[in-house]
Amino acid sequence: MEAIITFPDPQKAVRDLLRAALATRAESYALGATVSTRDLPGADERRSLPYIQVRSDGRFRNSQLNGRATIRVLVWHRDEGLGEDLAGLCEALLLAGNSKEIRGCSAISGPLPTGDTDTGLPLSFFTVSARLRPRQLN
Repeated sequence: MEAIITFPDPQKAVRDLLRAALATRAESYALGATVSTRDLPGADERRSLPYIQVRSDGRFRNSQLNGRATIRVLVWHRDEGLGEDLAGLCEALLLAGNSKEIRGCSAISGPLPTGDTDTGLPLSFFTVSARLRPRQLN
């Protein structure tokens, strides 16, 4: 019987990698940042910023041991400059990082500053390709 290979949940794996990497940083614009796979919670002034959301735009498998996912990272902050700084830091940390579930990441686009049309908050986002580590099931 051929080996049964699976790959980790890319949203969770990138979220965990980014949480661990940000925990070691001292930049003022990154302090207290929440990293989640969930939508931005709260309403108006009660929102806890900065807030980073990790989303998967698709998972791909091109051979038995090669898996990847397109990951979009959205960063909300108190103003455009802080959001752009934090998005740039997050991208750099992902491009330099790896974990037990992520082999590494490659840049696709961004960071791009914009505004959130639903909340009116400053928003920056970028996209990376995450190379996933295979897991063999018994």
